[in-house]
Amino acid sequence: MNNPTIAVIGTGIMGAPMAGRLAEAGFKVTAWNRTSDKASVLQARGVVTADNAVDAVDGADVVICMLSSGPVCEKVLMGDDGVIAAMKPGSILLVMSSIPVETAIALANAASDRGVACLDAPVSGGEKGARDGTLAIMAGGDAAVVDRLRPVFACLGRVMRAAVQKSATVAAE
Repeated sequence: MNNPTIAVIGTGIMGAPMAGRLAEAGFKVTAWNRTSDKASVLQARGVVTADNAVDAVDGADVVICMLSSGPVCEKVLMGDDGVIAAMKPGSILLVMSSIPVETAIALANAASDRGVACLDAPVSGGEKGARDGTLAIMAGGDAAVVDRLRPVFACLGRVMRAAVQKSATVAAE
């Protein structure tokens, strides 16, 4: 994926430095946060800010979700007026929040229904790792999608493992 446009949903302690690093690396980044002040400070680093999450993902090739919890991810991403419904087919949802497996499955299935690939990719390394680009990224999902995102991952840290699955739809077992 050559120079994808990226939307970052959630620009708190982790999301803000991640969005800034991506913009400074030359990616076109649009960001949204529930508290708009946290996103607007990123403008100085080349990040465009959006008034709402749906506007942030308009035309994005990759949507990074770095929200605080599973319930918040579900609220912002799911439903007819959520981020997934607004994403273009063929784009990628990269959920980097630490969320329960049931939430990851629900998000992957909702994304698949819209023709959107989804990776569950929580991170370790804290605020310092996000600032320094040294996060450990535990990416789970389709290996081909992980490979497509290597340039994005390279700005943020390194992929520690990639779980392979044959399709974006995850079956609950």
